[in-house]
Amino acid sequence: MSKISRRNFLAAGAVAAAPLIVPSRVLGRAGNPGPNDQITIGCIGLGGMGNSHRGWFTDVADDARVVALCDVDTERIDAGLTHYEDGEVDTYTDYRYILDRDDVDAVMYGTPCHWHAVQTVHACQAGKDVYVEKAASGTIPEGQAMVNATREYGRIVQVGSQGRCLNRFPSICEFIRNGELGKIQQVDLWHYENNVGGGSQDQPEPDHFDWDMWLGPARWRPHNPDYYHGAWRHFMDFGGGMIFDRGTHQLNVLSWFLGLDDTGPTKITATGHAPEHGNYDCPTTMSVTWEFAHRDLVVHWRQPGFDPESPDQERPYGGIYHGTQGSLAVDGGDIGGRAWPLREAEEYEAPSGGFQAQRTELNGAPGNRRNWLDCIKTREEPIMPIEASHRIASYSILGNAAYRLGRPIEWDPENEQVVGDEEASRFLMRESGRGPWRV
Repeated sequence: MSKISRRNFLAAGAVAAAPLIVPSRVLGRAGNPGPNDQITIGCIGLGGMGNSHRGWFTDVADDARVVALCDVDTERIDAGLTHYEDGEVDTYTDYRYILDRDDVDAVMYGTPCHWHAVQTVHACQAGKDVYVEKAASGTIPEGQAMVNATREYGRIVQVGSQGRCLNRFPSICEFIRNGELGKIQQVDLWHYENNVGGGSQDQPEPDHFDWDMWLGPARWRPHNPDYYHGAWRHFMDFGGGMIFDRGTHQLNVLSWFLGLDDTGPTKITATGHAPEHGNYDCPTTMSVTWEFAHRDLVVHWRQPGFDPESPDQERPYGGIYHGTQGSLAVDGGDIGGRAWPLREAEEYEAPSGGFQAQRTELNGAPGNRRNWLDCIKTREEPIMPIEASHRIASYSILGNAAYRLGRPIEWDPENEQVVGDEEASRFLMRESGRGPWRV
């Protein structure tokens, strides 16, 4: 069996690592995972969602077994260890040691967005299936690299946008896709403003934290605690603001509702106001318009945006879908899913021969993780595949790029390239990464 040694793997870059010949134990046959019918998992990134996933794979999934934990913050590793017996899991601060283990079938990445592409490509090269948090990627080339690696190495890559598994969203999707609102011509997405904050000064990194490893592919900057442990969402280099964070969930269900998974906008316009104080650098208010000339569709993102009144509205964000035969407001995206004024959309049943949405609910709960484990066994495409997730991340990437450039971007969604603007093309298609962390 051909394999890459730990020493050679750790020395390899994100693209340079040699492909592996993956044993059948890892791939599994249909309905037949690894030994003892358990999928062995390494959990990498143990913050908010990462720790939630770790707990689910450990305490809920009877066909999964967590065998390794990894984080650049050893305090988070220590916290994770409290959930296991001595010797039950191994720990690392460098995820590549997990990828080099023959006894690990799959990995979960709960790392910040700027790490997703490099780590996913690495895992695919190492023969591991991947659960990676949203947004899928931070640049267009990164998303393309993730798609290519998934295809080339035949991996199951699930992205953590769970809206398509939530109880009401499949019915709402069927309601819209089966023409109950007529042709959708405009969607207004609303969200509250981006956060303002971060007042810490640059300072030496603490002993328990590997700052250089946390930065990874991002451009180097001095250590500052304002950048990480959740706050990374408020920086362009690491998270890209709410249009990347929760906006990914809203754009995910929009793409599903309107059948846009294999395409994208043709023109993007954006405006915003930079924060006047603090370290966070995402615009406080932001407006983005995506035009789909080939679909006669316009989508607006507004921070703050029009917040339609509803007596039982669950979330201060969502979307209003305007069709030729009516409009429907839908709250949430990651949770929520209340629809008004046409409440029947929440319980809609598709007609015979009509569009049927995929359903992956488990006892009424979101099923992305359950669906991922099932697809590892069957080798079927997961409900949130990397191809669709890359397209969805592109909305946010293009919106932020139009804001930063200060002008509209003409976009060819079929070939994924800028039209008639060399500077915008260089900005969007630039090589990303630092040192060995490149795709």
